[in-house]
Amino acid sequence: MENSRFTVAIIGTGLIGGSLGYALKGFRGCLRVGCDADAAILSNAVEKGAIDKAAESVTEAVKTADLSIFCLNPDAVVSEIENAASSFKQGSVVTEICGVKSRVSKIIPELLPDGIHYAGLHPMAGKEVGGFVNAGGNLFRGAGFIIVPANAEQAGTAGAVDLLRELSKYVGTSRVPVNTPQAHDRIIGYTSDLMHIAAAALCGDYPKDMTIAHTAGAYRDCTRIAEIDAKLWAELLLENAGYALPHLDAYIKALENYREAMAKGDRECLEKLLEASNRNKKEMKTL
Repeated sequence: MENSRFTVAIIGTGLIGGSLGYALKGFRGCLRVGCDADAAILSNAVEKGAIDKAAESVTEAVKTADLSIFCLNPDAVVSEIENAASSFKQGSVVTEICGVKSRVSKIIPELLPDGIHYAGLHPMAGKEVGGFVNAGGNLFRGAGFIIVPANAEQAGTAGAVDLLRELSKYVGTSRVPVNTPQAHDRIIGYTSDLMHIAAAALCGDYPKDMTIAHTAGAYRDCTRIAEIDAKLWAELLLENAGYALPHLDAYIKALENYREAMAKGDRECLEKLLEASNRNKKEMKTL
């Protein structure tokens, strides 16, 4: 019977949701049920094999799901979970893939009935372009998945974390740390928020006589993610501003140090700054 199968509900079949759908094919022999506000995208996801079945609403998608994955921006995640709270299957696990965890990890457990278990998930994978059309089952190969339980001591949390570890391994991740929401947001403020700000700022202006012939790997690497979803990233940056701003302040100070050394023609200072960054980068590779 269909209802006896392990069922995964994927709410939002964009780049991450669609890629999870592809990657989870065969996971525990699961039935993949998708839901998306765009009926055409949802239909395409079924046609391409990213999901097995389309649901007309979030409540329909989650009512038989053993695992519900919300692949939406933070505000939408909270709203949809609140609306579907009474429909989750007893004993099931709820997760979301938001890039900022402190706020959602406080709100979501309060919305869920007893017997529904929550832990956040953050796939550290993506592309400079979004949407289901760019989804693929190999997106998570070799990537990190960060598991973020709201309360590690809460009943059912350990089981939720174990399930997300199993899922992470199945889709091909290589590193699966477990962080508190606060630790996650503090670190992500550097590794993600600051990187997106830097890329966007680099593209804030450019020489108008520049051509692609003038660019090489350094330029492409530094600006790749500047083709940014402005609405989503404005929300994420403001939500994590408390943790991201200290990293941004440190970055601005570092740029000022380089500028001062160059303005003064201080080669010795420049070499020291570059050598320190060289050492730090080598240390990062061992983490």
